[in-house]
Amino acid sequence: VVYIPSSTINYFVSFEQLLENLTPSYTDIIIMGDFNTCLLKNDSRSQKLRSLVSSINLDILPLSETHFPPNFDPSLLDLIISSNPQKVLAHGQLTAPFSYHDLLFLRYNLRSPKRKHKVILQRNFKKINIEQLNKDASNIDWTSVYEATDINVKVKLFASILIGLFDSHAPVRPVTIKHLPAPWLTDTIKKLMAKRNKAKAKCKKDPTVDNVASYKRLRNLCNRMCRDAKRRYIHSSIENSSTTEKWRFLKSLGVVSMKSQRASLRRAFFLSLLKLLEAMA
Repeated sequence: VVYIPSSTINYFVSFEQLLENLTPSYTDIIIMGDFNTCLLKNDSRSQKLRSLVSSINLDILPLSETHFPPNFDPSLLDLIISSNPQKVLAHGQLTAPFSYHDLLFLRYNLRSPKRKHKVILQRNFKKINIEQLNKDASNIDWTSVYEATDINVKVKLFASILIGLFDSHAPVRPVTIKHLPAPWLTDTIKKLMAKRNKAKAKCKKDPTVDNVASYKRLRNLCNRMCRDAKRRYIHSSIENSSTTEKWRFLKSLGVVSMKSQRASLRRAFFLSLLKLLEAMA
C-alpha cells in the first residue's frame, strides 16, 4: 500500500529502488494507494511514474477519476499496479461517502503453493501381538548390560536391545502425509461430507433430475460450511496471537514458505519507509 501525502514529494527514486528489490523475489506483486500523481495529465510526474512502472514490467490497471475535491477538477491519483494483470479477476472503484477519494478494490486469482507430500518414519503399535512381545522380552539376554562397567555403555546396550525388540514387532515404516491437518473440520461437517459422497455415488449410478438436484444441494451446502469454518478458524487463530505465532500459523497454511522471504520482505519494507521519510524531509 502506498500513500504519498503531497504532490510536491519526489518519491520516484525510492519507489523505483523498492520495486527493484521486490520484483526479483516475488512473482505476484500488487500495489495500491494514493500516489498524488494525476495520470489524467501528461506532465513530468505522470510520465515519470508510467515510465518507472513500465521499466520494471508492471502494469497500471485502467481506472477513471478517483479523486473529487470540491471546487477542483477530478483527478486520477489512486492507482492499482500489478505484476500479473492476467490473474486479476476484477478491479474497480466505489464511491466513499466519507472521503473525496474513491475506494479501490481488486479480486485476484492467487492460490497458495501446492503442498508437497511429506514422508515420515514411524512405528505402528496398533497391530502388535502383546503376548508375543512379552514372551520375546522375557527371553532377552541382559548379560551384556549387567557386565558393562561404564554407565554410558550400559545405556547404549539397553537402548539397542529395546530398539531391536521394537524393530521385530513394530518396524519403522515410511508414511506419506498427503493432507494438512484440518482442525476446523467438525463432526457436523464430516457427517455432511458423508451424505454428500453418498448422494454423489447415487447420482452417478442413477442420474435422475431429483438425484442430481439432491447432490448439488448437499455439495453447495458442504462447500459453504467448509468455507465458513475455515474463515472462523483462521480469524480466531490470528486475532489474539503474537507476531511470531501469526507467522507460524501462516506457514502452516502454506502462505509463507521460507524464512528468508519473510526477512527480505521486512527489510524491503523498512528500507522503503526510511527512504520515503528522507524524501519528505
